[in-house]
Amino acid sequence: MRVAIERHTDAKHLNEIVNHPEVYPWVRGAVEGPIDLGPWLDNDNVVALLGEYGGQIYQKRQAGLWEAHSQYLPEGRGEWALEATRQTLHWVFTRTDAVELVTRCPQGNFAAKALAKAIGGTYELTNPSGWVMYGRTIPADIYSLKIQDWMRAAPSLVERGKWFHERLAAELKRHGEGDEASAQNDTCNRCVGAVFDMLAGGQPMKAQIFHGRYAAMSGCYPLRVASADPLIVDLGSALIIVRDDDFFVPATKQISH
Repeated sequence: MRVAIERHTDAKHLNEIVNHPEVYPWVRGAVEGPIDLGPWLDNDNVVALLGEYGGQIYQKRQAGLWEAHSQYLPEGRGEWALEATRQTLHWVFTRTDAVELVTRCPQGNFAAKALAKAIGGTYELTNPSGWVMYGRTIPADIYSLKIQDWMRAAPSLVERGKWFHERLAAELKRHGEGDEASAQNDTCNRCVGAVFDMLAGGQPMKAQIFHGRYAAMSGCYPLRVASADPLIVDLGSALIIVRDDDFFVPATKQISH
């Protein structure tokens, strides 16, 4: 299934989705008439991640805590929506300070609850006046997803971690050093895949914190951000310089012991 997700700062596509007759009743709240989310997107604490049939708006509630608002056209519900949501989760966990996401599932919105459960969300509580539907407040179940739970199950992290270790091994070999790729396992690869994407996504200190968490439990060497600009990371066995979505070991590297 091909699903392409990107960040939208213009509300045109989003407005088309939320004003669709099968979406509008669930998102209108107390609004009368067509919804225009343009002013809402003009905010650094709001991120709209959308594909052809919809996606999520993530709203920062406090440091590390973001709320997800999902909206999908009928054509995208089911497997397409699940894949799109997995992609937006990866984006928000690796490119923002989010360590926990919450979402509201209004009473009667079975699709919202099914999606929350499908991505590993856990029930937190029921807010008796958590949503507005046709001008009246209704209960909403609150589900949350913490970054550690996302890292344990998110698709593609293992592959991303394997890529990193293979790339590092190739770089070390280029400089006449040993191959580090052989001793890794899927748990390590999951962590490393997520952490590298945090580095590449502009969240170096978040990457350091979550790799440090894994290192404290596993006994491996915790990475350290040696420089923010350029982004230089001390892996223990080598220094790497991260650029865009890739990295390299500099020719003048210093090996740490």
